[in-house]
Amino acid sequence: MAYKGLRFCDSPDDLARALGEVLPLPIAVVGVGNALCGDDGFGPAVVAALRPSDAVKLFDVQGVPESFLGPIVASGCPGVLFVDAADLGAEPGRVTVVPPDRVAEVDVSTHVVSLGLMARAVVDLAGQPSDGRRVICALLAAQPEDLKTIDRLSPAIERAVRLAAAGIEAFAKGFPAR
Repeated sequence: MAYKGLRFCDSPDDLARALGEVLPLPIAVVGVGNALCGDDGFGPAVVAALRPSDAVKLFDVQGVPESFLGPIVASGCPGVLFVDAADLGAEPGRVTVVPPDRVAEVDVSTHVVSLGLMARAVVDLAGQPSDGRRVICALLAAQPEDLKTIDRLSPAIERAVRLAAAGIEAFAKGFPAR
């Protein structure tokens, strides 16, 4: 399925700009996926490639993001970035940032709870903080090539992991200036 209007990012700077258009800092980066199912391990691989900082809190939730609702909300981050492989109808390894209003549209079928429902639950549980800013959730998605190879990412997704990590790091460099 091709998703109209999604902008694919080809460089860390493109990705950092796309993240800056939809998310405030600091962000909780939530890596979703099963590393035993090939490219479905994209989310956890991105989390593993990053270092936590004041601007980036990391959550490797594997295939059970619903089990981490409390810690994600407790992080206090006004931005939540789910990172997962998704069928975008694109070439393998292509990366995009799905804005908050479109997260529920994207097909991430390997998980019990949809990321759209997860995003809504995070926002509802976080409520409205004293500063009046509601939590905003977006999705950084990569087109998988192979969901069947056990315990190994395809070369296209390995490149996507490097791009995603570099883009998130570039975006985080703006903290706390935003």
